[in-house]
Amino acid sequence: MKKIAINTLGVILVVLAVLWAFDIQRLVGLNLYKGQYLYVLVALAVLVVFISHPLVRTRPGLSLLLDMPVALLGCLASLYIAFDFETLLDQANLYDFQVSGQVLSAVMILVLIEGIRRAAGLSLAIIIAGSLMLAYFSADLPEVLSGRPFRMDSFLYKMAYLDGNILGAPLATVGSVVITFVLMGSVLLCTGGGRFFSNISAALFGGARGGSAKIAVTASGLFGSISGSAVANVISTGMITIPMMRKAGYKAETAAGLEAVASTGGQLVPPVMGAAAFLMAVTIQTDYSAVVLAALVPAFLYYLALFLQIDLIAARDGIRGLPREERPRARDELRYGWLFIMPFVVLITGLFVFAWRPEYAALISTGALIVALYVFGVNGKRPSLTTWFEAIRDTASAAVGIVLIAAGAGIVIGALNNSGILFKITETIIDLGNGNLVGLLLLAAMICIVLGMGMPTVGVYALLSTLVAAPLVELGIDKMAAHLFVLYFGMMSLITPPVAIASFAAASLAKTPAMRTGFEATRLAWSAYVIPFVFVVNPALIFSGDAIDIALAIVRATAGVWLVTACIVGYLGGPLSPMRRLTYLTLGCLLLLPKAAYPENIELTAALVTLLLGALVLASEHFVQKKRQVAL
Repeated sequence: MKKIAINTLGVILVVLAVLWAFDIQRLVGLNLYKGQYLYVLVALAVLVVFISHPLVRTRPGLSLLLDMPVALLGCLASLYIAFDFETLLDQANLYDFQVSGQVLSAVMILVLIEGIRRAAGLSLAIIIAGSLMLAYFSADLPEVLSGRPFRMDSFLYKMAYLDGNILGAPLATVGSVVITFVLMGSVLLCTGGGRFFSNISAALFGGARGGSAKIAVTASGLFGSISGSAVANVISTGMITIPMMRKAGYKAETAAGLEAVASTGGQLVPPVMGAAAFLMAVTIQTDYSAVVLAALVPAFLYYLALFLQIDLIAARDGIRGLPREERPRARDELRYGWLFIMPFVVLITGLFVFAWRPEYAALISTGALIVALYVFGVNGKRPSLTTWFEAIRDTASAAVGIVLIAAGAGIVIGALNNSGILFKITETIIDLGNGNLVGLLLLAAMICIVLGMGMPTVGVYALLSTLVAAPLVELGIDKMAAHLFVLYFGMMSLITPPVAIASFAAASLAKTPAMRTGFEATRLAWSAYVIPFVFVVNPALIFSGDAIDIALAIVRATAGVWLVTACIVGYLGGPLSPMRRLTYLTLGCLLLLPKAAYPENIELTAALVTLLLGALVLASEHFVQKKRQVAL
């Protein structure tokens, strides 16, 4: 009975999201506020979360007694708000604060905090509660953080019924865009897309040295781009890839770290990029296609560094590729697998050529895949009704948590905005950053990693875009670069100790110490901690500037990543001496620096770099020769 209820409510939620994306309500003559639709989603999500995450799992009867009254209270309050939304909205705008409206708002806030605690963990619930406490005591805080005097009636009405709070950009984006893309990913995976991506990765890279790790990275990156969840990606693909890498000869912590880094990076890979990219497009008020374009080169550099490390480690340790008999043939895989590539072609064409809304493009791409599967089949088989039910169920399972997280992020943003504390935080960060951009960026990166610990991607970005990205933009940093910066470091919280949930999930599969795996993942993902600084000071890497500057920036960054990676691994054609490693590190860092860091005269710059290169190489050669002489 419980399973049936969860599945039924989940199906209703997904169907409503699809209907809203197609604008069906207008076609049938219903002029609804978006807030009404969003509160219906919240009502369904609350019920599903409280049923599926009971307070006392070991005693169902007690759980039913404790959970259902709270779940029904939250659901009914949300549905009542949706039903009487126009009246409540008018009261909020006219400052006619009724007791009933305040009670409804308070019930929603409390139920959402508890639902988020169950669905997403304690950390986000604590952050939400903490933001509410800051707002309440805002006038009594020290001058550096003090805000406006708190009024409970006004605060509750704004929080529940006005845009920018619970009904803010995070929830609106989830309700209109994210669920449709989650559905697209679920359909791909349930119909065999995940298996195809793994097989084509094995066919393309399995024979190369370190082929097992290259398969893992490619498959996890592709899978992660669709799934939008690093931990789910680690668990689903890591069960196969980690033992495969261990068998090939990689150390257990290296295999686990590679899986964690590859799975996390999938959310940075265009064109899907998980859920946060859609929220970014709405937040900075640009087309989603612009976000995809800006993320292209940083994602390439991220995976280039990872592939180079795999290759050099394999060369250093003598790790060979998979035998021919263990590798599928690319031609055989593409014979049916082109069906799973086709939706991405439709998606990219719709976004870039026809300028479709992202949610519309996702649904058309999903529909094209469904039609193709029935027309052509996969190895002669067509999907069954059970397959479609599994896809919708998986979508609902992911969506209910995202809906509550987005609403909770809206509470944090609303609390800090309404109290005026957000303005003070921005002002303080700007003061700290004046005249010291590097120091400000380091501070921002640390804040992103700390706030992101243990939190899902959507919640991380929703908070960081307000708390950290906004001050960076105020200081004159390119808006796209600032938001990509916080997205990258928010993502890195998934693999960075002490709370590295993606690394810890991989460690559990590899049976290695969690912290050791976390530090290994941090080392393997070195580029993700450097590249954001590079594209902030050199926006050409996110396609901001003229074509020549962009091309030069990409070439120099690619060479820089290659040299630094060789230094980190300590191998390039042979073991590197300490002096050679220092040489490669220095040259790599020089190449990663923006053009503005060099003298304006390009000929002088080239001469200086050449002289430095020659001096370092000669010094390294001299050091190696001296060492050999001593050994003899």
